Amino acid sequence: MASTPKETTTKTEPWDGAKPYIEKYLKQADELYSAGKPEYYKGDTVADQSKATTDALKQQEAIARGGFGGIKTAQNTVSNITSGNKFSTQANNTLSQLQNGVSLGTNPAAATAAKIASGQNGTAPGTSTLTAGQNWTNAALGAQQAQSKALASGNNPAMDYLRSTASGAEVGNNPYLDQMVANQQTKIADQLKTVINPQIDSQAASLGRMGSGAYASQRNNAESTAANAMAQVATDMYGNQYNTDKDRQMSAAGQYGNFYNSDQQNQMQVNANLANTSAQQQGIRTDAANSLNNQYQFDKNLQMQGLALQNDIYQSGIQNQFQNGTQKLNAANSQFANQNAQAQTQLQGAGMAGDMYGLSYLPSQYLAQIGAQKDQRAQDVLNADIQRHDFNQNQPLANIANMINLANGGNYSNTTTPVYNNTGGQIAGGITSLLGLLSMCDQRTKIVFECVGKFPNGIPMYRFAYKDNPDEVFVGPLAQEVEAVMPDAVIEIGGIKHIINDTFMEAA
Repeated sequence: MASTPKETTTKTEPWDGAKPYIEKYLKQADELYSAGKPEYYKGDTVADQSKATTDALKQQEAIARGGFGGIKTAQNTVSNITSGNKFSTQANNTLSQLQNGVSLGTNPAAATAAKIASGQNGTAPGTSTLTAGQNWTNAALGAQQAQSKALASGNNPAMDYLRSTASGAEVGNNPYLDQMVANQQTKIADQLKTVINPQIDSQAASLGRMGSGAYASQRNNAESTAANAMAQVATDMYGNQYNTDKDRQMSAAGQYGNFYNSDQQNQMQVNANLANTSAQQQGIRTDAANSLNNQYQFDKNLQMQGLALQNDIYQSGIQNQFQNGTQKLNAANSQFANQNAQAQTQLQGAGMAGDMYGLSYLPSQYLAQIGAQKDQRAQDVLNADIQRHDFNQNQPLANIANMINLANGGNYSNTTTPVYNNTGGQIAGGITSLLGLLSMCDQRTKIVFECVGKFPNGIPMYRFAYKDNPDEVFVGPLAQEVEAVMPDAVIEIGGIKHIINDTFMEAA
């Protein structure tokens, strides 16, 4: 059953909790405006040109002011090419000489060939060495013979020690073994005395069993275990030493045999080396004799080759005469082709003047591109600094405005607002009209009468009145319950929780 809404008129001034904040921030705003805030950026707002840009502009200005200086230089270069001043005359002189024929002159090999043909080739420089090689004796022969005798009668110094070890004389002679066994047994005894027995005594004392049969049994077991361990240590160490000594005895016996065999092999190798040395000596003598015979045949062949060389030189002279005629013709043709190529080069050079002038701008153009990038970067950095300055100038005023809006929010007006307290539709309409930018909904400031429904997101709605104005009845949520579900929709000012209406209504 619908009830008659109660009409109330809200005050036009903000609620008491907001007044100090509004006055505080209005005073701060007045101080900032009185101080001339926000200030305009005091520095230059246009960045200076980079050195690359200024250098590029100077270079281009110099080229432009120079007029046709670059082209004039190119014209002089082309003129030099056209007149032939830049071309060497060496090639033309060489071609002219070829046109007049080439003088063969005297062949320097003719005299040498004549001497070879007549047998006047002298004696080969290696003949005396080959003759001496026939009577050569290897200097190492005597040393090898002496070494063979020494190996046959010598004695390896390691044989006596190996013979003693192989006979078993070193078995059981480790002078440190007894001390090592004693050290290990002492460690076991110390462990029993300082660790195990005190632990048994401490445990028995804590249980009140000192002197009992169980205590005596534990002490006997510990001492028996220690005695067995000490005996086992001695058995293991003496056994291991014996096995090690026997292994060394067997190894020494094998090495003794190996050394004996090695001595025999060395003696046999020395005898073989002696035989090889003797064979090499005889082979060198035979090679020397054969080389002398080969040298004689080589000298005769040189004489025959000298006669053939004389004939080849004569025939070569005839061929050169024919080749000279061909060279003259080729020289004339080459000179004609060279003149045509030179004329073509001159024409190409004449067309390069404009390109050369245009290329003179190229370095400054590239430098200008680099400068433009640096200028843009400098302007970007300056703009960022200006934006930072403007932000810092406006931020305090913006913060003050935001705080005043927060404190002054609540939709205060002189309108009469009906408040319903029964149906769900009436409740939702009453909440929409009552909620402004910010609502003081702290449970500690309210007198809660009853729950009248829930929002779609499950947050309860209550019929309540404020403690400082119990005659006016409202409908809405409690800030503490909203904060539990939607922390972002609640803000605390001056110790009192407020609901941010826009955030809450969007979610509800």
